[in-house]
Parts: sequence; C-alpha cells; structure tokens
Amino acid sequence: MRLFKGLGVAVAATAAVFATVSPTSASTQQAAALTGTAQAETNSAASNTLLAAPVDVNAVSGSFYTDGVNIRSAPNYDASVRGLGYRSHRVTVHCGIRGPLESYWWLITNNTTGVKGYIHQNYGGPSINPGSC
Repeated sequence: MRLFKGLGVAVAATAAVFATVSPTSASTQQAAALTGTAQAETNSAASNTLLAAPVDVNAVSGSFYTDGVNIRSAPNYDASVRGLGYRSHRVTVHCGIRGPLESYWWLITNNTTGVKGYIHQNYGGPSINPGSC
C-alpha cells in the first residue's frame, strides 16, 4: 500500500486501484501490484484508470446575498462575467483576495451551475473566512 499526500490530506490507495484490468496485461498488473507500482494501458481501457482528486481543505460554504450576482473571471469590476448567482444557489468559497481600491473579492464555485469565479464581498460570501488566496 502506498500513501499519497495532497494539500495536507492523506489518501491511502493500493496499486491495484490505479491499474486497468485487461486480459493481455493481467500478469504485468500482478507484477506491478506486488512491486508497488502501477502501469496504465495505452489503449482505450486507460480511460478507466482511477486517480485521486485534489481536495480544497480551506473551502467553506457560502451564499449569494442577492439574486443576479455577477461571477467574474478576475477580482475586479472590469473582468468578464462568467455566470450569475442567485440566493437559492449552493456556493463553495475557496479564498479571499484584495482587489483594486481596497475592495475584497471571494473566489467561489457556484455548485448549482458549476461556474467558478470571483464575486465582490458586498454580493456574497462565506459562512466563515477561508483565508487568503
């Protein structure tokens, strides 16, 4: 068993989890599992290989304070709008950053629509401060 660490979160996984099973490579995979290494096939079965997803340990829940909040591509009012947020939407707040003219912006993901971007602190925010970006 190998221990993989990412962003302060340890994930234990066996080499067999990362290997793709096919009749032509069973002996290779058995050897890989015994030595603690894994090889992904180069054929179409490789798309079935499992990988550990990164975890954002500082992210917290949040909300939009009003409907129609602009989710922007950068922490300023001149940045393009990627989507809109509404009070009924679920939000994950990743971190905060100071913008122009001492404004404060949150990097968020609108979990309802999947849009990730920045919102000004006046229009939404976290339940607790997740820290700086």
